Amino acid sequence: MISSKRAFAGAVVLTCLAGVPAFAADTTSGDLVITRAWSRATPGGAKVAGGYLTIENRGRAPERLQAASAAHALRTEIHEMTVNDGVMTMRALDRGLVIAPGQIVTLAPGGGHLMFIGLDVPLHAGDQMPVTLSFEHAGAVKVTLDVQAIGAQAPESMATTAAAEPAHRAEQAAVPAAATSDADESFFTHLHAEKAMANVTVSPGRAGPVEIAIQLEDANELPLSADAVAVTLGNPEHGVAPITANAERVGNDQWRVRMSAPLSGRWSLGLDIRITPKDAVNVVSPILLR
Repeated sequence: MISSKRAFAGAVVLTCLAGVPAFAADTTSGDLVITRAWSRATPGGAKVAGGYLTIENRGRAPERLQAASAAHALRTEIHEMTVNDGVMTMRALDRGLVIAPGQIVTLAPGGGHLMFIGLDVPLHAGDQMPVTLSFEHAGAVKVTLDVQAIGAQAPESMATTAAAEPAHRAEQAAVPAAATSDADESFFTHLHAEKAMANVTVSPGRAGPVEIAIQLEDANELPLSADAVAVTLGNPEHGVAPITANAERVGNDQWRVRMSAPLSGRWSLGLDIRITPKDAVNVVSPILLR
């Protein structure tokens, strides 16, 4: 039985199973089957989170995911990821996401996803987050996202579910995660501030020399040109003092820098974005390196 562990103003939207991990049930609405719905815990102060799930269209007509909403997010967007010249970029799908007849679309880390922006509560591992998906034909469909640990790559229940999944179903995934080996898989995060947002890719996502690619956007998610960007890496848990390096501009809104993160585990990544000489934005987020 699901019981509430935290009370918020208004309706309680985050719940937790007492004593055991929570796994959301599959959701069926007409010809749609929605499975493996999950998110990640947010570090302290983080105002954004990603949402991941699988949508199967068992009907004979195309369906379109037009929008999504969550009670404690200012807005929710449907995003796709693309890689251009080695830089991973993210953009909102203004016209939604089409699921063809017989198709299975997977939203997963490194690929398409839901983006919850302006969270007014933190997400903790074990919580369950209700989300409403708005489809062109099926209408509003309510699903529940299982909140996993920070840096999780899949819900805990996925390994068991995947083992029982027929092989032909897995081959139909239409929005897969980035096709990289575990050793070379990048770590992606989205940093959000009032005046600027940053899509940050750390490659590879493991300890050692790393390249950090940064794509800047303004508050309206349009490309943001800045005068300078400085990146700070630190690991206070292991006594590694913060190191700051200036990023190199590689495009109007894109920057890169090479740094060293010699230890695995959680690091603190900070961006000092100089939009103009008199206007700067500072954002900090944890990153996880294998």
